[in-house]
Amino acid sequence: MSTQPYELSPEEIRFSILPIKIENLPPASDATIIGQGKALAALSLGLGIKAKGYNVYIQGAPGTGRRTALLRALSQYKPSLEHLRDYAYVSNFTNPTEPILLTFPRGKAREFKQDLHNTIEEIKRIILVHSESEEFKNKKGLLLSSFEQEENRRLSMFEQEATTAGFQIVQINDGEEQSTELLPVKEGKPISFEELQSQVASGEVSPQEWNTLREQYYGLMDRMRHIFEDLRQSRLTVDQKITELTREMLRHPIETVLGRLKETYPSPKINQWITTLQEDILSHLSLFLKDRGGQEQNSRRSHTSLLSRYGINIIVDRSTTTELPVIFENRPTLPNLFGSIESPLSGQEDLRTAYLRIRSGSLLQAAGGILVLRAEDILDEEESWTYLKRVLQSGIAEIQNQPNPYSPPSIIKPEPIEIDVKVILMGGEMTYDVLYQQDPDFQKLFKICAEFSNTMPRLPETEQLYCSFLQRVVHEEHLLPLTSEGLCAILRWSARQAEHRQKLSTQFSLVVDLLREASWYASRQGYATIDSKTVRYTLEQKQNFYNLPEETLQAMILSDEIIIQLEGTAVGKANGIAVHDRGYYAYGIPVVVSARVAPGDGGVINIEGESGLSGEIFDKAVLILSGYLRSRYARNFPLSITASVCFEQMYTPIDGDSATAVQLCTILSAISGIPLRQDLAMTGSVNQLGDMQPVGGVSEKVEGFFAICEKRGLTGSQGVIIPKRNIANLILNERVEEAIQQGLFHIYAVETIDQALEILTGNPAGELDKNGNFPPGTVNYAVSQELRRMAEVIHTFET
Repeated sequence: MSTQPYELSPEEIRFSILPIKIENLPPASDATIIGQGKALAALSLGLGIKAKGYNVYIQGAPGTGRRTALLRALSQYKPSLEHLRDYAYVSNFTNPTEPILLTFPRGKAREFKQDLHNTIEEIKRIILVHSESEEFKNKKGLLLSSFEQEENRRLSMFEQEATTAGFQIVQINDGEEQSTELLPVKEGKPISFEELQSQVASGEVSPQEWNTLREQYYGLMDRMRHIFEDLRQSRLTVDQKITELTREMLRHPIETVLGRLKETYPSPKINQWITTLQEDILSHLSLFLKDRGGQEQNSRRSHTSLLSRYGINIIVDRSTTTELPVIFENRPTLPNLFGSIESPLSGQEDLRTAYLRIRSGSLLQAAGGILVLRAEDILDEEESWTYLKRVLQSGIAEIQNQPNPYSPPSIIKPEPIEIDVKVILMGGEMTYDVLYQQDPDFQKLFKICAEFSNTMPRLPETEQLYCSFLQRVVHEEHLLPLTSEGLCAILRWSARQAEHRQKLSTQFSLVVDLLREASWYASRQGYATIDSKTVRYTLEQKQNFYNLPEETLQAMILSDEIIIQLEGTAVGKANGIAVHDRGYYAYGIPVVVSARVAPGDGGVINIEGESGLSGEIFDKAVLILSGYLRSRYARNFPLSITASVCFEQMYTPIDGDSATAVQLCTILSAISGIPLRQDLAMTGSVNQLGDMQPVGGVSEKVEGFFAICEKRGLTGSQGVIIPKRNIANLILNERVEEAIQQGLFHIYAVETIDQALEILTGNPAGELDKNGNFPPGTVNYAVSQELRRMAEVIHTFET
């Protein structure tokens, strides 16, 4: 039977791009995003709506320009910056473990910090001037003079009492310490009790006199201790009065200085903190006097640390911000994303300076703007994802340290921060689907999905924009110029990447890589431009870098380690084509598909499935074969067959349904006994109705079978059968197109499994007549008769 009606002509197979006139290209623009109109519209919607939950998930494959599109969309998004705020922490003088948050209009926090510093310096000068003023000295002197007079009076009276009792007050030096002691006086001179005890022993002093002196001594010592304690309490009272005097004299000038700060920053919360600051200063005036008196320079450092409680820690500073803040966080750990509290340098510290150890994360840095995260990164940090959702739901962020086994738990709990931030996640399609289906919070928080497609329509206007993009890359990266033929070659390769003649790939990172490599090869070969030959050479070199596994398998086929028949016919055996996709390189390789049948009730047995080497789609495809056999041939009798289908010498997992058609043909051949051509290979999916369905990787499959035939030697009859619906996906290399042009290789496009059978067997397939029978001499007649015979065999055996 002639196969000519199904064979594609060289004109139908050849794919080319019409010449591009470079001079007619529109000007290249940095702002042009090609082929992603829907995604850009969704992104614009997400950026424009301020309501809660309108965060954006950017979905698409890497290299489709997601990040570039986002940056350009943001560059065109020019909202007012008046809503931006500076964030800072200050000491909480009432509860030091809970630092207070102060917010400022954009850029004002730094001004406040400088004004606060100047105010503290002015207060230092005021306190210093006050301590040297005559008024203060006079009032202080009166208090001290009154105390000293009373002190002298009481000490004098005690001294007289001690003298009358025969004792004298002496000062005893014991190293660096000095103490006051009472000693008895004998013969006008003080004598120690040790000497006196010696005289008792020698009889110079009577025991009665010794006992009397001791009793007097202990009584006077008790009196002296009480006097000294009273004087110490009086000294503390005087010091307290001096402190109160200082505080009352300084209250007004300090209040005046801080009042000016309040007027400059009229925020109620800032004013409230300044009030508490004033009271703390008045309660700790001594801190300002530690550096007084010309102490050594290293004391100034200690003084500075004491006054650091009166500073401010700006954790978000917008003073230099001129555009909407956009933060890309590449490592969204809890500290990086939400901030942290540094551990103290030493075990002891003033808790009022703990606010200085607070650090912001990227979430706060993006407050009022955009935070961009990779979905896979944030999901790897489970705690970060949970906390991020909490922040987006409540609008409140908290900075807290995570437990650390090497340091004690932090007791610092900074005041929470109200923030408004829009989060943009960038990730793949599967990640979005999983989150949307399994995380109810995700649906509410990320209401906008901007989906970036891997392909775009190939239209005259899109081709021109595509070429303008390539020309801009050439200009920006100083590559060799592209000729019109070079542009067409790249567009042809782009269409092949998109696997459709009327589409172009939007994985621009791969396109730009090809352009760079072509420019490098052209310059090495001494060319002044990038033409079509250079592009083809670049693609060949790229293939050579990655095709070692392909060459290994081809060598095994050529050496008959893998048995494949490329001539003649065989029953129950045909050549399928598998695609090995390594991600960065895909290639086709022929594989033998065989089938064996016998009467029985086992149906179609999937040997790959039974051995655990097939995926779910492959298993489904095999089940479809049973449905086709029943509906096509066994309407008037039970289907009584056991058929095993196998991919010979395949020891790796296999999936997909692109071998369904060749599997069905081998089963039908095994049933009917009609041999199949071995010089042909076949790819395609078939449904239960017998219709041929398109499959992926059709170009790689044709080229893979051609490569083996070419190396074995082209006979002129070899070829590949593909679904007719795959013609639009057929973009072959020049070597295959040339062989087809010369009649050395053939491609057949079919719409049904019957058409494929006619090509493979050379016999008509046969159609059912009105009585439900197939014409004698056809493939389907032979199949039907054999299946009926098998049913009768089973019936006879069972009875």
